[in-house]
Amino acid sequence: MNPKKLEKLSNLFLDSLLEDIQDRDKCTPGLYLVIRGILNDHKTSIDTIPNQAMREVEETIRLSLPFRLPPVVITEHIEEE
Repeated sequence: MNPKKLEKLSNLFLDSLLEDIQDRDKCTPGLYLVIRGILNDHKTSIDTIPNQAMREVEETIRLSLPFRLPPVVITEHIEEE
């Protein structure tokens, strides 16, 4: 694949994600999952950011979410004898 075209496609994709995350109609849990996946794929770049700065970013994102994800409920499986 042509590296220049791949870079252009990647940049267009990232620009679109940045625009969509600011649009209340497009900002959905699915969009956050896509962005989280991208961040996980580039974890080594993110790991160089100081912990305090990351906590501030995470808190800002948490407070600005236009939706609330339901809490995860974990129940134990008890086998009947």
